[in-house]
Amino acid sequence: MFGKFSRKNDGPQDGAASDPLPGAQLAGRIILERMLGSMKDARGVHVESLATALGALAGHACQVAALQGLSSGAAEYQGLSLMTVGGANGDEYCVGDAINRPLAESQYSVWGLVAGAANQHGGQVPDLNELFHHSASTLGGADFGLPRFAPGTSAGATPRSYLAMWDSLQASVRQAAPRPEQWPVAYGLAIQNLFAMAAGQFDLGVLTRVVMDSAIATSKLHLPLPAAAPAGFAATQGG
Repeated sequence: MFGKFSRKNDGPQDGAASDPLPGAQLAGRIILERMLGSMKDARGVHVESLATALGALAGHACQVAALQGLSSGAAEYQGLSLMTVGGANGDEYCVGDAINRPLAESQYSVWGLVAGAANQHGGQVPDLNELFHHSASTLGGADFGLPRFAPGTSAGATPRSYLAMWDSLQASVRQAAPRPEQWPVAYGLAIQNLFAMAAGQFDLGVLTRVVMDSAIATSKLHLPLPAAAPAGFAATQGG
C-alpha cells in the first residue's frame, strides 16, 4: 500500500535523459522542488498526489506547446493537426497529432522521459496504446481524467484541480525555460527526478500509469489560457 513519501536530504536527481533544450533541466528541478515544498505536510509528501499533479501539469504544457507551435508555424508542427470538439458533459477538448507530438511522439516527449525513467529503475511500464484508448473511451464522461491508482490508493485531488498550480509555477519555469516547447520537457524531467527519488519505495509502473492518465487527460481538456499566455496563442485557441 502506498503512503506518504518523506523527502530525503539529497536533492532530486537529473534522470537518465540529457537536457534536450537549454534550461529545461533546470526548470524541471525547480518544478519538483517547488511542488515538494508546497505539497508537504507533517507526514511528508503524498506521492500519488504529486504524481497526479505533475502529470496534469505536463499534459497542459503539451497543449500549450502544441498550440504555440502551430501558431508560430514551427517546422516540427508542419502538417500536424489540432481541433476542438465538444463532450457530452459540456467540456471542450483539444484533439489531434499536434498535441501527441510533445506528449508521446517526439524524442523528448513526456511519455519517453517518464517511461524511460521507470524502466531504468525497474518499473514495468503500461502499454501506451491502452493509455490513449482509455482516455478516448472516457472522453466527455464521468471517468474522464481520473487516474487509475493501485487498489487502496488515490490522490488528494483530480488532475483538473491540480491545474490551478500552473500559474504559480510559471514565473520560475519561464525564467529557466522561456520557450513553450521546453515546458513539456521540463515537466517530464521533473517526473524523472521524482522517480529517481521514489525508486525502491513505490511501484514506478503504477506511478507511470497515474502520470500518463493525468497527462493525456489534461493535454486534451480545453481550458482558459493563463494570463501570461505566449504571443499569438489566443488567436489559435479557438481553432
